[in-house]
Amino acid sequence: MDIRNEAFRLATVATIFVWVGWFTVIYAIIAGIFWWIDLAQKASINWFEALGASLAAIGGPIFLALIVAGMGHFLRLFAMWAAGAQPMAVGEGEPLV
Repeated sequence: MDIRNEAFRLATVATIFVWVGWFTVIYAIIAGIFWWIDLAQKASINWFEALGASLAAIGGPIFLALIVAGMGHFLRLFAMWAAGAQPMAVGEGEPLV
């Protein structure tokens, strides 16, 4: 098993996580803006209450999307670290105890 090949595959999958996470963040922000505009035009609610409602509604999706994007960035950094590490056979190195 080639560690550099596996690190490349991990970096490829991590890139997908990064793209999906940031795309979802942008989508949630745009959806929140449109929802805020729609709520602010209603006669029974003012623009400040509409802003609070729309920010509360998009807070959870943005938080989860940032977790996905952060996980993708972490996996890419881990893949770069693993690709640059010296190959070591099982049992080599310092003992655990």
